[in-house]
Amino acid sequence: MPADPRLIGYRLGGEPMSIIYPPEYQQSPPQPPPLPPPHRSWPRRHKILTALGSGFGLLVVLIIVITATSAPSVTKPSAPATTAAAPAASAPAAPTAPSVSQQVTAWFNGGGSAQLKAIATDESTIQPDIQAYVAGGLTDGSTLQADDATLQSDVQAAQANLPPAGIPGFRTDYNAALTYYNTAATDLNNGVIAANAGDDNSAAADVEAGNTAMNNGSAKLSAATADVSAYNSTGA
Repeated sequence: MPADPRLIGYRLGGEPMSIIYPPEYQQSPPQPPPLPPPHRSWPRRHKILTALGSGFGLLVVLIIVITATSAPSVTKPSAPATTAAAPAASAPAAPTAPSVSQQVTAWFNGGGSAQLKAIATDESTIQPDIQAYVAGGLTDGSTLQADDATLQSDVQAAQANLPPAGIPGFRTDYNAALTYYNTAATDLNNGVIAANAGDDNSAAADVEAGNTAMNNGSAKLSAATADVSAYNSTGA
């Protein structure tokens, strides 16, 4: 009976494998470089950048027309009496209520002017910062958040010192503008918080809402300016 076949192993050339395949050829193939982090893309960016309002300019115009309203009026002198009348005893005159112009002057000089100018300064700062934040892909919102806090503080100070109600529509429209600006600051701040958490969809929606509120505030400022201009045109 023939013997079972035997498997015999031979080492090629009598050399160990480490000599046949040196270590540099035993390493893993080189790995491709890591992919760059995904770039935040916001297709609605153009909409925001082109929809920014012009609240700063409207506030400046409003200050001008209010200044015209609060300017002192000139009272024409009355003609001298031809005959001297005998003095007659009379009751003390009742105090006269201040005119609308005097009320506006008191409000304007008592903080209204400074508050309008503060909000105008905020507007001139926050709008380019919104543009920079959007153009930068919602990456660094610290500057915008600081703007939001300042705007809210100045708006709340103005809301605590509303103008008199003597000019039809002015007080209501002015307060509505302030309310929109306060809402805008809240929305923009929420947008930065959402972006920092990686929720770009919510961030984009909040920034759009904030920008819409800014534009609505500008529209109400325009209405308030028209209210004052219409009052001035009456010569009251």
